[in-house]
Order: sequence, then C-alpha cells, then structure tokens
Amino acid sequence: MRNVLLIAFASILMLPVFAQENTEKKVNEDVKTGWTVGVLPALGYDSNLGLLYGAIVNSFDFGDGSRYPDFNHNLYLQLSAYTKGSMDAIAYFDSYTLIPNKHFIGRLSFNRNRTYPFYGFNGTQTVYNADFEDIDANGFISQVFYKYDRKLAKADFLLEDRIADSKFKWIAGLDLGWYDVSTVDVAHLNKGRDNDELIPDTLILYDQLVNWGIISDDEKDGGFDNSFKFGLVYDTRDRLTNPMKGTWTELLFRASPKFIGNNDNFGRVSLIHRQYFTLVKEKLSFAYRLWYEGTFGNVPFYSRQHLTTSNYLEGFGGAQSVRGVLMNRVVGQHSAIGNFELRWKFYRFNAIGQNFYLGMNLFADAGKILKGYDIDLTNVPQAQRDQFFSDEYKGLYTAFGAGFKVVMNENFVVSADYGMAMDKNYGTSGLYVLVGYLF
Repeated sequence: MRNVLLIAFASILMLPVFAQENTEKKVNEDVKTGWTVGVLPALGYDSNLGLLYGAIVNSFDFGDGSRYPDFNHNLYLQLSAYTKGSMDAIAYFDSYTLIPNKHFIGRLSFNRNRTYPFYGFNGTQTVYNADFEDIDANGFISQVFYKYDRKLAKADFLLEDRIADSKFKWIAGLDLGWYDVSTVDVAHLNKGRDNDELIPDTLILYDQLVNWGIISDDEKDGGFDNSFKFGLVYDTRDRLTNPMKGTWTELLFRASPKFIGNNDNFGRVSLIHRQYFTLVKEKLSFAYRLWYEGTFGNVPFYSRQHLTTSNYLEGFGGAQSVRGVLMNRVVGQHSAIGNFELRWKFYRFNAIGQNFYLGMNLFADAGKILKGYDIDLTNVPQAQRDQFFSDEYKGLYTAFGAGFKVVMNENFVVSADYGMAMDKNYGTSGLYVLVGYLF
C-alpha cells in the first residue's frame, strides 16, 4: 500500500475576541478593531505516522482600526501530533507596533518527524523511484526509503525598520537551530502493523549516503545551524496580505560563523522579488515571485534544505516553493524558483460579525538548480551508482495547479492548493492545506 496522507477539517471556527465595529469611522463600517481569532482544527492519517490531531490558532489585533486591513499584531500558534510520536509546536509573533516604528518577528518551534523527507542532493542527480517505497512494486526496498528521523528546535528573531522616508528598509536578526538526526526507527513504526505491512529493517538512502561517506561522520547525527541575518527590503505593497498592487523585494544574507556553535564557517544569500498587479479592482490580480537562493562554504547536510527568508521555510519543492514537487526533492548549492498566480476574490459576505471573502487561484511554479553540491561518488559501487544516481540535475522542475481560499478580515487565510508535477522523477502531485497565501 502506498503511503497516504489525508487532511480534513471538522470545522473552521472564526471567533471574534474583543472585536467591534469602529464607532469613530462611520465612512466604512467594515473596518475592524481589536482582536479576532481564527481556529483551524486538523485531522488526518499517515500510514507510517498514524493519526494526526491538533489545532492552529491565528489571532490578529487591528487596534483602533486605523491600519485596517493591515494589523498591529499577529499571533500564530500551532500544536499538532501523530499517534506514533511525530509532532509540531510553533509560536509565532509578528508585530508592527510592539516596538514603535519597527517591525518585529519572533518564532519558537519544535519539530519531531519520524519520517522526515530526504531525497539526497542536487535534485534529479539523486534518482527518485516511487517503486522503492511501494510495497507492491517489484523494485520495493522500504516504505521509508526516502526518509530519516529528525528533531529540530529553533528560535528566530527579526527586526525591520524603514530607512528615512524611503520605501527601503533594513532587516537584522538572529536564527538559532539544533538538529538531531538518525535513521528511521523501524521497530517503533512497526508497532500495531499487520505482518504484510511491516517496514523491513534494511538500509535506506540516508544509511547508504553515510556508509559511502557522502554524509560525513561529524554531520550524520545533526548539530547546530546558527546564523546572523541582515539585509535590505524594498516594499511598496498596498497591504500586507494578498496585495493588489506594489513590489516587495528582499536581499537577505545569513552568516553562520564557527564561533557561534557551528561545525564550520558557511553562509547563505537569497534575493526574492515579488510583484502584484490589479487586473480588476478588488477582484482579480496577478502576482509573481522570482527567487534566487545560494549557499557558500560547508553547509551541513541536515540544514541544506533551510531556505533563506525572513520567516523560517524548508524545502525546494512542496507547499512553500514549488507545489506538486516533493518536499526537499531539490537541494542544490545555487537554485532559482519562480511562482506565477492569478488570484480571484469571487464572493464577499459578512458572518458572525466578521468580513469574509472566497477566492480562487491558478498557478504555475518552476525551479532550477543553477549549481549542485559536489558529491564524491568514489565509494559507491557501480551497481548502486547506476541505481541511485544520474548525471543530470540542471533541468527545469515545473508544476501547475489551482487553489481555493477562505479569508476573514483580509488576513486570516485558510488556503488549499493542489499542484501537479510535470515529471515523475520529482513527484506526482500534492495537496496543501495551510494558513496564508504563498507570497
């Protein structure tokens, strides 16, 4: 049986907390003030991890309404777990008024994933063969062949401020991370399984790369990834969430020197350009994002999928980058991503005292490795080299899809996107149910 993930919503609860109409602004009675809270319960199943349960709470403070539809504070809390031990705990705070005239972001998180996706390096240079994980296929190796066990504790802090009266801003912050990595605990995951569904105790991709020295002994168990962040932002958006016009461009550096706990000196850089165009006022817009991501020095294998953004993101491929391509399928030293979307707000209404709209989006995503990591295949036997590796990695990774949005008070966004990959070597399709627009 192929690994199946089902995501369902028992309900979506939009709860106003201290929210009221602004009595001083009769010109627009839809302006919101005070706090509103969105609650999103989660329920799902994964054949390796068990039942998923948990909740997401997303709260916005609009203050006196003078910034609406922009907010003063945004608090995001997530707690979800699988019955076989994987879990996510996230506390995220985004504020434009906590520190006068400055934008502050703080994030604390802990992730335990007993089957974290791992497809090697340089995209298609490491072969993806779905049969390796398909228990009914002739080429079957293990249901968790492209996985490993990972714990990750992170703390991120960012400060942003405008430069004089311009549209430019500087950003600076601190990014701390501790990774604990090991092979998959097959004995634990096999508890409660029928005999014909047991995961075999055999070497998986992670084990092989360790044995061949492609993953070094001083990195195979994890370690620190700590860095200083600094950069420059140009921002002319007309609103923070789903802008109808404007430009938002970030140049961001992450310096990871050895003296703050890292195994070696390394660094990252990203240039992300986003632009928004109104096609039909307050109804239809076109948005695109172009993204260059580069690394320098000896970036440890366990954090090569960590993308360089203001907020913590992982994975070239998946919900946050190229939808439809497998998460972490494409991990290269220098890469580029492009996202292109038509966004349609097709129906507005008011319920439980809150402003809502329903939206749809059509998208095309693409990515490309510009330069791969150097991989030493000297110790790989020729038979395994032919089975698990290829010489090609510089092709274009493309996907197409569509999505549906439910949006409360212009900011709390329940998003469902479905993307289809154009080549089975980097995935087939993916359904992503998240909070927020992609960019």
